Formats: sequence, C-alpha cells, structure tokens
Amino acid sequence: MSVRRYTARDMRDAMRQVRELQGPDAVILSSRRVDGMLEVIAALDEGDQAAAPAPTVPTRAPRRERASAPEARAPRPAVPATATLPTDPEIAAMRRELCDLRSLLVQHQNASESARWAARHPLAAELVTRLTDCGFTEKLARSLAGGILEETSVESAWSRLRARLSAAIPTAQSPVLDHGGMLALVGPTGVGKTTTLARLALRQIRRMGRDSVSLVSLDRQRIGAYKQLQAFGQMAGVSVMLLENEHELAALSSRAGDGRLILIDTAGHAARDAAERRLFAQVRERIELETWLVIAATHQSMVLRQVLEAFQSSEPSALVLTKVDETEQLGETLSVLMEQRLGLIFYSDGQRMTEDFHKVDTLYLTRLALQERAHAMRAPGGARASLDGLAMNAMPASTRTSGEQGSMVLESVLPFRTPAHATA
Repeated sequence: MSVRRYTARDMRDAMRQVRELQGPDAVILSSRRVDGMLEVIAALDEGDQAAAPAPTVPTRAPRRERASAPEARAPRPAVPATATLPTDPEIAAMRRELCDLRSLLVQHQNASESARWAARHPLAAELVTRLTDCGFTEKLARSLAGGILEETSVESAWSRLRARLSAAIPTAQSPVLDHGGMLALVGPTGVGKTTTLARLALRQIRRMGRDSVSLVSLDRQRIGAYKQLQAFGQMAGVSVMLLENEHELAALSSRAGDGRLILIDTAGHAARDAAERRLFAQVRERIELETWLVIAATHQSMVLRQVLEAFQSSEPSALVLTKVDETEQLGETLSVLMEQRLGLIFYSDGQRMTEDFHKVDTLYLTRLALQERAHAMRAPGGARASLDGLAMNAMPASTRTSGEQGSMVLESVLPFRTPAHATA
C-alpha cells in the first residue's frame, strides 16, 4: 500500500495534490490542521493501477528546436510507485484497530443472531444447549431440535428428541452370521479387533456349534497376535490358521460355501497406510468377502472421521463400536456416525468377553450419550444374559471343570498386562 502525506491550504488543494500524485483511486485516511495548514494522509492499494503520471503543461517550442530534439516528443516517465514515504506508526496502529474492530463486529453479529434465535425459540435453544453439553455438534443439535413446537413441555420435547436421535443412528444387518461366509475385521491399531473376533466366534458357537466357525489370522505385525488367537481357539475348540498373505484366502473360500463362518483377523494400520494399501482389493474379484470396520468410541471426532474415510478403500459394510464404557462424551462419537452411511451392527461396553458384547441398541446408546445412566441401566438376565455358560457347553470337556473356571478361562483371552506394582 502506498501512503503519502500532503500539506495544503484547504481540502480542495489537498484533493488536487492527491489526484495528481496518486490518482483518483486514492483514499483519504486522515486530515488535521497543523500550524495553520491542512495535513492530509492518503493511501493507494498496491493492487490498483500504478500511480498516475504528473500532468504536463504543453509548451510551444520553436520549429527548429522541435526538429532537432526528437526526444522531446517522448512522454514523461510516471512517478515510481516505490517513491513513497515510510509507513507512519500512527497509520499502522490505525490498521490494527480497524482489523480488531471488524472482528468484534463479526462476533457481535453472530452472537446477536444466536441471541435473537434463542429469544424466538426458547425451548429449542434449551434442547440445543443440553445436546451440545453432551458432546453433539451444534449443527446436529439444531437439526434435531427443529420442528418441535414451543408449546410442548420440556419433558415431552426431550422424549421426542430422544426418539429422533435414536432413529437417526445408522444401523446395519448382515446375513453372513446366519448363512456363513468370510468375514474380515479391519481397523486401526488398538481398537480391539482380535477381542471382537473372539466375541463373534463365541456368539456363533452358542448359536450353531463350534464346527460352524473357523478363525484365520493375517496379523504378522503385532507380537503374540496369532498366539493369542490360537490360545482362544484351543479353549473354544475351533480351528485357527495363520496365513502369509491375502491371496491364500482363495483356498479357504470353498469351505465357506457349506455354511461355515470364517472370521479373519487383520493387522492394525494407521489411517494413511490403510488408504494406500487398499486391503483385500486384489482378492475381492475371486472370493466373496465381507469386511466390518472396528472403531473405538474413545477416538476424537477428527480422528474418527479420518479413520472412516481412510478405511473406505477396504469397502466395509458395517461398523463395530468398541470401548463405549471408556468414553466421556458418547455424543461426539454418535455425531460423527450420523454424518456417514455405514451402519452400526455390534458394540461393546466392557472387558467381559460375552456379557459386554451386544447387537446394536440405538435407544440404549442414545440414553448413554444423553447421560441418562439411571434409565440406561440394563436389567440382569433376559436378552442381556451372559453367553459364557452357553458357549462353554460347546467346548471340549478337558478345557472346563466348572462354570466358574470356564468363565475365567474365557477372560484369560484378553491381552495380558503387567501390574504396576510388579517387580523384575
């Protein structure tokens, strides 16, 4: 920006000087009287045209001089744009104040709009506040609260909003557990893919017997991953195979045709690596393979969005949500899930192998997200009864001596952690 200072007798004289030296696009920034003279500061944006050349007064030269001096016909050079005065500290301070004032005006306008909306819709504003306090995004909260009549009571409005939220959570159904096939679990590291695989196997054993399940591991990166799955297979009485690569799955596809469920454990990958690797992309044309994406409720919303986008290359058909009991605000996770198309099919909310692994229950998850823990408590028994005892009936007798011991054996499949007080 070109800034100049002018001294003139009056404003008309100052404006004439500004137009001559900076052109008609110049802007007057300030003016004041100093010692009887008018001092004006003007500025011209550098993106505008170059400074206009000073006007020249045509003079009539003798004919002979004009003929002998052709250079006199050349136009006078324009005033260099760089020939400006140093930036005045007062001008710099004025610019900063204007920027701050603009930011305050924008904030005030946004706050005023929110205040006016809250004044017109007090009930919806209260519902939005409660939802955002539970971790839901403001955009989703306004969408859910919209359309609720202001004459409705708070309790009735909250009940209606709970029902809307429960219906908005995407869910999925998959026939692979009933008819058999190949099912692979994919996802980032540390979300509980191996534990989820064991839980699905126990569920299948309870429903169709241990001969209906086979376990496959493609995880050669994590230390002890195959041994953990092999130990579980020995206790549950199911076969466990370790494959070198994805191409070896083609030899197993014939076994999945007789109703057997083949559960495939994969190595965890970071979001960037998963997007580049495109898991199972080379074998999908030869075999029928279904993939489920395992995600953790403890992930931040930004991380969860990255995971969902990166693992789209694996073509998942459903989601499994783990660590529901470890998150502080489940509403943040549900907000992300409602932004995408994949449906939720199972979730886990504890460390117990079977009692804490459930088919999707959107109303229960909604109550948890809304922090209605007293209403979200599950009654013992019924549909939420433990599967440990039922699954133990399908295991070899050598691996169980009593119901209590069987439950302990199943729990030992979880990753071992050294206590903090242990000594070497």
